Amino acid sequence: MIQYSGILSLMLMSITMVLAMRLSFIENWFNGMDKAYRIHKWVGIGGVSLGIVHWMWYQIPKWLVMAGALAKPARHDGSGPARALSGWEVWITELREFGQGIGEWGFYLLLILVTVSLWAAVKYKPFKVSHRLMSVAYLFIAIHSVLLLKLSYWGEPIYYLTIAFAIAGSLAAFYSLLGLVGRRNRCSAVVTSTRYFSQAKVMELVLKPNVSWLGHQAGQFVYLRFGNEDAHPFTIVSNSENSELRFLIKELGDFTNGLYERIKVGDELTVEGPYGRFEFDHSKPQIWVAGGVGVASFFAALETLKGHQTNHPRVSLFYSNRGIDEQLTGELKSLAHQAGVSLYITDTLCSPRLNAMQIVQQCGDLSDYEVYFCGPEMFSKSLKQDLNAYRFDIDQRYHEELFSMR
Repeated sequence: MIQYSGILSLMLMSITMVLAMRLSFIENWFNGMDKAYRIHKWVGIGGVSLGIVHWMWYQIPKWLVMAGALAKPARHDGSGPARALSGWEVWITELREFGQGIGEWGFYLLLILVTVSLWAAVKYKPFKVSHRLMSVAYLFIAIHSVLLLKLSYWGEPIYYLTIAFAIAGSLAAFYSLLGLVGRRNRCSAVVTSTRYFSQAKVMELVLKPNVSWLGHQAGQFVYLRFGNEDAHPFTIVSNSENSELRFLIKELGDFTNGLYERIKVGDELTVEGPYGRFEFDHSKPQIWVAGGVGVASFFAALETLKGHQTNHPRVSLFYSNRGIDEQLTGELKSLAHQAGVSLYITDTLCSPRLNAMQIVQQCGDLSDYEVYFCGPEMFSKSLKQDLNAYRFDIDQRYHEELFSMR
């Protein structure tokens, strides 16, 4: 149990490290970087949980022996046939004590870092630092895992499988520590205009990327890096035909609060991306549901539909937010009208949050519709539960982009 729990923990942590590399083939596999990051989060939690089990299987019997609850097993006298060890195998066995110590330090460091990452009260910058240090903790654990594999496993399939996962995870860890994550997708951009919607506490940011920018599709997002700040993900509001990139940035934390005061026209920043697979099938009737700043994804889709009002099936956009800014919603109404999209706005300050019943009242039978959702995860879960009551096919006809990266 000690060996197997440790090996499985290493494998899950290795997968977690690889998923954090933001590689295009990973995004393609999981149909979106937001989905890949969600799996990254839960596989990582699973790996740490198994690491705790591994540690307990090792420690608890020792504690029980010390307490007198268990008898210490007799040590094997070494009699019987034994396989002769080669030079490098002898060298590895001599490093087992070192592996034991570095693994313990890596485990304790990982527990601290995971706690920091999952604690919602921790601000974004410490969260990013904790994630960078996880690569160091992983390398400690990988060394521990390889050095402490049982001798009887050497040469067996489980040995080669463990080594393969350790190598893959270690390469991913060095990739992160060297700052290579997302580097191939970066380009510089200049701020061309800013605007602030005070009632909604949303900033509009417009950028002009340099010639290395390869374009984007409606619904995609990028990471923006301002000066020495860490990169943050934001959805692109402008459509794919626009040479400029437009963003609507909601004040939601330590980085976005007061951002409109820190960024000026002419400032240069770094754009990384685009990412995301929030793709719209315009051949079918659609229901778009936007929660809060999730409406940004649909601005780009509305821009795309402009000029094709008579050529697309019925589209209904439901926008729910706590507090409505007249200037922002005015722009949304104008764009929806030009695109031939029905718009329904819910202000949760004075009305209940949007639910499936309200959607059915406006759209009727949902069996012909595709539903596209972008907004908070809890809102999505609540809406999916409501839609289940109407026997809506969630697995095949509900598409979502969850912009939470924690």
